[in-house]
Amino acid sequence: MFLAALDITVNVALPDITASFATDAVTIQWIIIFYVGASTALQLGLGGAADVFGLKRMFIIGLVVYTVAVVAIGMAQSLALVFALRVLQAFGNGLLMALAPAIVTRLFPSEFRGRALGIMAALGTFGMMTGSLGGGLLVDEFGWRAIFLGRLPICLAAIAFSAALLRLPPSPFNVANAPDTTGDAGRPRAAFDVWGAATLFVAVAAFILALSLGGRGGWTQPHVPALGAMAALAFVAFVAIERRVERPALDLSIFRNRALAAAFAVSILAMVSTFVNWFILPFMVVDAMGATASVWGALLLVMTIANTLSSPLGGWLSDRWNPAYTITGGLAVCALAMASLAMLDAASGVARVGVGLVAVGVGTGLFQSANANLIMGSMPPRRLGMGGGVMGLTRGLGTVSSVAVMGAVFAAREAARGAETGAAASANGAFTLAFQDTYLISVAIGVVAVVASLGTWGRRRA
Repeated sequence: MFLAALDITVNVALPDITASFATDAVTIQWIIIFYVGASTALQLGLGGAADVFGLKRMFIIGLVVYTVAVVAIGMAQSLALVFALRVLQAFGNGLLMALAPAIVTRLFPSEFRGRALGIMAALGTFGMMTGSLGGGLLVDEFGWRAIFLGRLPICLAAIAFSAALLRLPPSPFNVANAPDTTGDAGRPRAAFDVWGAATLFVAVAAFILALSLGGRGGWTQPHVPALGAMAALAFVAFVAIERRVERPALDLSIFRNRALAAAFAVSILAMVSTFVNWFILPFMVVDAMGATASVWGALLLVMTIANTLSSPLGGWLSDRWNPAYTITGGLAVCALAMASLAMLDAASGVARVGVGLVAVGVGTGLFQSANANLIMGSMPPRRLGMGGGVMGLTRGLGTVSSVAVMGAVFAAREAARGAETGAAASANGAFTLAFQDTYLISVAIGVVAVVASLGTWGRRRA
């Protein structure tokens, strides 16, 4: 999880990569889109494959593929090759992100599962923090290739540790008398659902491309509705396939569990609501308030520290009582924090921003750990890879939807506010009003997430 989270350094290195390949900022953004889109689209299928072929085996394959990809990217001499290798890296990352929670769930008994998943989430956040702080130093000193090649020692250590020391029990500790002879301790019970995984990949990839291109260039471009139609058709085909195969990549029956369906829904809603802090709030702090980039970096650091510390706490609380209570509580903290940020303007102090971001970090940490505990604890013992894959899918869809939809909302509100205030009004005034409008919509989405989380309350502790 720490290793996968280090990829945030790519955001820091984008200007240097752009200059290195003599391209432009619009083109270089595809280095992010290809990676996020492919990783999100692949996770559920890869998690299902691991349920068939073995969690440990597929986890090590993911580490090896990830290692080969980052080394090759660090030595690539063309931008097209970098784009292609980013898809390969996304394959490895998809396995890591889907199987890490599955392996943690397999290793730990139910009374410790929440804490273990919380520590796992905290290590991921710590990786983001390390990447944010160290990425700039590596790029300044050695160039953008160092952020990929510099991961090699961590990759090799992870491969060696997993191959030599990772031992998965033949049956989950938290499910009595439920031997699991699938993958890790025996031959596969059924063939891997290749067609289901393929159609889901097409559906998710087309949907993400439609959102990305629509948010960047406008929703009326001909290829945007075409990609949306492709996503819809592929999804219909996916559902039809899943209803017929013996071992589907996504067992649709899990959505009959109201608490589980609600947990998936609030995961997407929470990400849509809070991720705006990563791509809209920086402009308020730096451009409108006049703070420096280092001040904004310090604010992000404070938020990630709060998230890192609260994630294990959220897991511990979800172990002690119904995880649904911590899920709702964490989401409520996030909604209140977003409401405080929605009232910011150019005259607001940086300390006020910091308090709001700390609250967002605390609420997110509490929610994510408890939500992961509920989801993974509700999965059939032989479908833990599927559970991790669905978690990754919802997280990725929430991130992409936030950037595309909320980014488009902000642009539309800024144009509308500029027209309302007239030419005499400053651009900064129109920006502030559009910022507040967008954040109020984020608050509304957060409130919907809180209400939807009440659907998880029906789950009783085993």
